[in-house]
Amino acid sequence: MLMTSSFAFAETSSKSSFASTVYDPVKTELVLNLVVTCTDPIRPGPNAASKDGERSEIWPIIGGRFDGPGIHGTVEAGGADLPVLRPDGVEVVDAFYRLKTDDGQIIIIHNKGLAYPIKNGQDYKYRLSPEFIAPKGKYDWLNKSIFVATLVYPVPKGMELARGPHQNDRLIQVLRLN
Repeated sequence: MLMTSSFAFAETSSKSSFASTVYDPVKTELVLNLVVTCTDPIRPGPNAASKDGERSEIWPIIGGRFDGPGIHGTVEAGGADLPVLRPDGVEVVDAFYRLKTDDGQIIIIHNKGLAYPIKNGQDYKYRLSPEFIAPKGKYDWLNKSIFVATLVYPVPKGMELARGPHQNDRLIQVLRLN
């Protein structure tokens, strides 16, 4: 009986527009603009090979700033991005760092995603999936939401924070799925 029911569902769905109908559309809401400042990358040395590609750079995070509706603050020094370059040319972003809100709360962000080459092979398009660990209270919504993000490098004019020749910024725009 169960087998017949499953078959009937499969037969019905293959005749419908199942794959082209969105039953619960997803909307996005821009909740954070982060400008993250890094130093030049550190080379890990001769042990760059990893099981899933090459980890030839570590990007130390030394500061930054973030703003969004009801949330503002700084990016704390001490985090890093440890990307892996896969054999297919796609870079796996793996960044872990802390945010400090203007009212003194610490929020941890783990930003994972992909950067894939576009156009001339020199530029990359970044698509990220940040996860937050926030204290209960005012910022608890960060724990209870799903986010996607883009990374823009270099940052748009007027948003730069880097102060020296060995510093660089990237703009991360975080969107909440609704």
